[in-house]
Amino acid sequence: MAVRPEDLAPEARDLLERSVAWMDHYWDAARGLLWGMGEVADWDGSTHEDYHIVRESTWYALGLLVRGRTGDAGRAVQALEAVLAWQFDEPDKVYHGTFYRAPEEPHPPEPAVEWKHYDPNWREFIITAISVILSEFEKMLPRSLVERIDIAIRRAVEGTLARGLTARYTNIALMQAQMLVYAGDRMGERSWIEAGEEMGREVHRLFELHGAFEEYNSPTYYGTDIYALGLWQAYCSSPLLRQWGAEIEEALWRDIAQFYHAGLKNVAGPYDRSYGMDMRRYVALLGEYIWLVTGREDAPFPGLNAPLGHAGDFCFGPMVAIRAPRVPADAAVHFRSLQGERCVEHLLADGPPRKATAWLAERVMTGAEATSLRDIGQGQFHPATIHWHVPHAAPEQDAGSVRLMVVRPVDAVASPHRLAVTSLGPVSFLIACPGVSRGHGAPEASVTPDHWQLPGLEVRVEASTPGVVEYPGEDQILVRYGLHGEHTGREDGEAVQIVLDLSIRA
Repeated sequence: MAVRPEDLAPEARDLLERSVAWMDHYWDAARGLLWGMGEVADWDGSTHEDYHIVRESTWYALGLLVRGRTGDAGRAVQALEAVLAWQFDEPDKVYHGTFYRAPEEPHPPEPAVEWKHYDPNWREFIITAISVILSEFEKMLPRSLVERIDIAIRRAVEGTLARGLTARYTNIALMQAQMLVYAGDRMGERSWIEAGEEMGREVHRLFELHGAFEEYNSPTYYGTDIYALGLWQAYCSSPLLRQWGAEIEEALWRDIAQFYHAGLKNVAGPYDRSYGMDMRRYVALLGEYIWLVTGREDAPFPGLNAPLGHAGDFCFGPMVAIRAPRVPADAAVHFRSLQGERCVEHLLADGPPRKATAWLAERVMTGAEATSLRDIGQGQFHPATIHWHVPHAAPEQDAGSVRLMVVRPVDAVASPHRLAVTSLGPVSFLIACPGVSRGHGAPEASVTPDHWQLPGLEVRVEASTPGVVEYPGEDQILVRYGLHGEHTGREDGEAVQIVLDLSIRA
């Protein structure tokens, strides 16, 4: 097949070429791997972290093979050889078949702790990327490299089958299903194909219950979901996965579209898992997919002439560009312009109920999640959010945000001009807005526990407990409610209740 840049749509070709050119700056020819970018990377490659990255180097290899310039294929082969060298081959260990995150990290101790000493998900990320490389470019690779790849695939499958992954861990389960079917088909292992189809069946069943994934509204993990669903349709021999992949992707895009605000260039909360509040200030995989729908200028993506937040995910660009997302026409219009003010709600689970709600208007949007006061247990969980337009600000800084910092179980509900929160513990809201830092804030910025006057937004607060205002960093304000001295919870056992009433200011 050997896809080339000219085979891609203009938006996909643009993403591919920009992301690969950006990664070129981090290539270490001596090690055959990319240097780590850290949380914020220097865009021109003049500085880098003192470690290398294995998973992202696989994505770079695909991008090189697609770009196809002089020397790209040789560099891709070198990268793949280096990646394979950092796979664990220890069948009696829990990390068997996965990969070092960086060659500089120590070998896992005994007992090895998942996430701390190794990342099991590197199996699925790396092997699914390699499956695309083989599908498109196997004839261009040395036979000795292909033989090593087949050994690596078998090790990864052995490790992932021993792991016992749940289908509720959606983004990894989707990739695992593809990996198992692809490997089983390639190596004549029918039991692997059946295991992959069974994982796919369970993911599809869970999605069909409420038209939602467990990792709901995640700007990063939705990108991985769309990537894996695309693999099901484009690079999978299983008719079942191809059918389910098409069904789920269509429904997922329609749901994303309902929560997306084209003016603010963000998905409204709530976020079950998120690395940030503004996709124009950090790299989110969903932003890369929207790039393919709208083009770079209208996509929720940070500028490339400045440091990038969560920079490593820009390495995922080739994986996004290789296969165009199938966005229904009635959903695609939402990514180009706001389709009117609306309230959105989505039941995520019942028994006990869990529901997402959002309100989107011309210059503001809110999002919330009611959990039946269950402990979601995610540090990336943002169950109450506000985004609004900041007037008279530079285009890249014309949006402010508020997010609820979770400490204890919380219920939140969004409705027009209102956000209501009930928590079993203290409540903290982090306000992020250009020019609101103490001492040099905008003249119209003034925040007290019961009244937030911000550029473009006014919030009146009714709280069942006293609040305090803090200034944790530049352009940030933290407002906390429900604290009692040095304690972090309510001594009387009562819930903390907060109602935010919003109005837009010119």
